[in-house]
Amino acid sequence: MDGLKGMSVIEDLTCFLAHEADLLDQGKFDAWLELYEEDAIYWVPSSAEQTDMKGQVSIMLEDLPLLKLRVRRLSHPRAHAVTPKPATIHLIGNVTASEQDGLVVANSKLIMTQVRDNLETSLSGAVTHHLRRSVDGFKIKLKRVDLIQAGGVFSAISIPL
Repeated sequence: MDGLKGMSVIEDLTCFLAHEADLLDQGKFDAWLELYEEDAIYWVPSSAEQTDMKGQVSIMLEDLPLLKLRVRRLSHPRAHAVTPKPATIHLIGNVTASEQDGLVVANSKLIMTQVRDNLETSLSGAVTHHLRRSVDGFKIKLKRVDLIQAGGVFSAISIPL
């Protein structure tokens, strides 16, 4: 994989990833879903070494219809997972990019902090986005989040990473 050259590509990707994070932090889940292609996959593997989505258990493995169902559940007024409503901050950094099979592959680091009921939890990891260029910028084909806590015990994930 050759690295993409030029700061404007990295700047564009950084802005796109920051926009995605802002939508999640603001609870604008419907707008977040619009960033995904119809055949997109959102994947949180159970270990960083996991290469098989379907032959091993994953923490999350959702296509767009399942992501839409997740958003509907998060939007329900009595959804236990978001009552009281959590506050989140997604911090994205160390963005690099390459091109692979006609897609832009963006790699970044993520720290997501959530506060709910005065309890703070953090999840951190490496994120890989496979992106297709579109007239609006980029569309997500695959989002893979490799949590550093993946092999351990942690609270249920309600807000997407």
